[in-house]
Amino acid sequence: MNEDQFRQELRKRGYPEAQIREFEPNLDKEMHTHDQSAMALVTRGALTLVLERESTTYKPGEWCELVAGTLHTERTGPSGATVLLAYK
Repeated sequence: MNEDQFRQELRKRGYPEAQIREFEPNLDKEMHTHDQSAMALVTRGALTLVLERESTTYKPGEWCELVAGTLHTERTGPSGATVLLAYK
């Protein structure tokens, strides 16, 4: 998916405009939740989203949606990641 397609999908799902977020190299955060749902499109590097029972690595052009209250963490490799991110 390219950035224009992602922005269209955000509008369709009721999200506001996405912001660019840089994730540092070798990130391995504690498990946590957010009060809002989030959609993210990886534009550079790779971002691994770890849930309680599974993990998925997203590469450029891949996106995900995380429902508010989902216990998770984010991990990156040595090059970090750049992500278009929107919350609602």
